[in-house]
Amino acid sequence: MKIVNIILLVILILLSISTGLVKIFEMEDEMVLFRGAGISDTLTLLFGIIQTIGGILLIPTKTRRIGALIMAITFTLATIVVFINGMLVFGFSSILFIALAVYQYITTK
Repeated sequence: MKIVNIILLVILILLSISTGLVKIFEMEDEMVLFRGAGISDTLTLLFGIIQTIGGILLIPTKTRRIGALIMAITFTLATIVVFINGMLVFGFSSILFIALAVYQYITTK
């Protein structure tokens, strides 16, 4: 079970940092998605910075719980943006990202 938890943690870290970086580097599809929900490019950039920090905070055990909380919140907000844009399949699959962050939050002491 410990190996599974480590794999899930690594997936969450990679997901968190990568989703933040696509916003920081202003990748067009991501920017269009957030604009479609009425969110400015500046706010999207700030959101990406927060996601990246959350992903980095997941690495050390001492800060893992706060990182997981940040990611649960930001993944929830991003999922809402996806649903606002009518992307139902991606929206429902994004719920798995939220669950992964919540799981990490709950299981980290």
